[in-house]
Amino acid sequence: MDDANQKKKMLLTGIILTSIVFAIVLIILIVLMSQESKKTKIQFGDTVYKTQTINITANDGEYQQVTMSVSGQNIPILLITPQGKTYYCIETISKISGYKYNNGEYGSEIDESKDKCYIDNGGEYVTFIANSNQIRKNEKELNKYEGELKEAKDESANSLDEEYFIIENSVIQFEDKLYASDEAINKGLNMSITAEGSTICFYTLDNLVNNYSSSLSSNGYTLTQNFKNQRALCNGYAVVGKDQEYGVVDLRTNKEIISLKYDSVEYIQSIGEFIVSSKSQFGMIKPGEDTPTIKLIYESIALLNAENKLYIVEYNEKYGVINADGKEVIPTEYDQIGLNDISAYKSQGITDKYVIANACIPVKRNNSYGLYSLDGKVLASTRFSEIGCENHAKIIGDTSLMPTLTVPLSDTITSVVFAQKNAAGITSYGLINPNDGTIIHNAYYTAIYYRQYQGKITYFFDKQANNELIRLEDLLETNITVQEALQQTKTQEELEAEAKKEQNNINRTSQQTSYSTSEYDEYDEDNEENIEEYSE
Repeated sequence: MDDANQKKKMLLTGIILTSIVFAIVLIILIVLMSQESKKTKIQFGDTVYKTQTINITANDGEYQQVTMSVSGQNIPILLITPQGKTYYCIETISKISGYKYNNGEYGSEIDESKDKCYIDNGGEYVTFIANSNQIRKNEKELNKYEGELKEAKDESANSLDEEYFIIENSVIQFEDKLYASDEAINKGLNMSITAEGSTICFYTLDNLVNNYSSSLSSNGYTLTQNFKNQRALCNGYAVVGKDQEYGVVDLRTNKEIISLKYDSVEYIQSIGEFIVSSKSQFGMIKPGEDTPTIKLIYESIALLNAENKLYIVEYNEKYGVINADGKEVIPTEYDQIGLNDISAYKSQGITDKYVIANACIPVKRNNSYGLYSLDGKVLASTRFSEIGCENHAKIIGDTSLMPTLTVPLSDTITSVVFAQKNAAGITSYGLINPNDGTIIHNAYYTAIYYRQYQGKITYFFDKQANNELIRLEDLLETNITVQEALQQTKTQEELEAEAKKEQNNINRTSQQTSYSTSEYDEYDEDNEENIEEYSE
């Protein structure tokens, strides 16, 4: 009997001990599972990646780097700065998304600099640069979709193949990798980033198109097939059509925020607004607004500058510039806004034919150029025969000499090269301050160009008449006119006089059709006097 009791006690003790061990193991498993569930996971499409976090001490504090396991390798995906800001590894996101990642800057000389990169996302080349809060996009040549997006009558004058985006937090470089904020990834790579619990989900533009096409179709809408308009999906909007009329649906509410009644709709991603047209009249609408921010009165409209929210508009076959409120910045009295082509100045890092030296906008009328400030002040009336020195015979004859649009004079002033013709038809070049319109150097030289040798750039001012060739350094040291110009600015009275002169030019142009041949010659002679006033 005692043996039986003893066996029962031992069995009961074993059961209790087993239960305790099982409970402990279960608790440990629950704790581990709970900790695992709290770990950040990364999801691209249907694939979920586990992550690992490591702390890295740098000069400015401790960083948390999150890596993800891909094909047996741990690669960086997130970076949390000492200030608690989260950044995403541009290279990793690009490669997981199937985009092509390249070191260097798109459109510049080929290099392998790791402080800048550009990504081919299928529709654009997107440039990121360390310590910069600007993203640049260059549109690729794609098959044009002729549906909701109407092509402008004059492609060269009315559309941009390049867009700039200003982001709040600059791109950073950490251990030879470039990282960007979620805002930069959204705008730059056309991606939507959402957090679902501890899982961070990345949705490419293709994902978004596939996800929304069927649901929109079930509601009777046809989702845009145009790449530029598909980008609106990243910001919660869908450009849709029905019976050849187009509008915009808010994907969060499934409601039309721009009615399906327009002949065309174009999404301007860098500012988040839509250019719309009806009966060949164009305007601008902001999502959620009851009335257009820019009335539908123009023959065409296109973004000129995203940072300053400026637009090129066409009215009565003339071009001008307005701001986001529809107010006139440059009168619609010009044959052209911007330069014809700036590809010759690519080696100078110039990529914008509309805004030169980040300060002025060229305008053209009757084959003569003038300059406006970004806020609409007349810097120079239309009296220049050229902006930049590109096609001079000496430059064409010597491939080591480079065309010049701008010349850096100081840390704060980058001058713009202009040209004028004298009565004999001879072209000469000078410099103007694009910040205030001050003539820094009158049109005196037969050519202005630069040469790059062993990494050093030297600017030259050439006057063939007396075989005079001056380097920029010597000009800055010895030319009193240049030194004085660098220290002075135009007065308000001078700017008003310049504006009056330009208005006179506009008035003359409007009367030009009534001139006889002899009257037109007389007008040219009068204009020549204006030119001689500003040349030596």
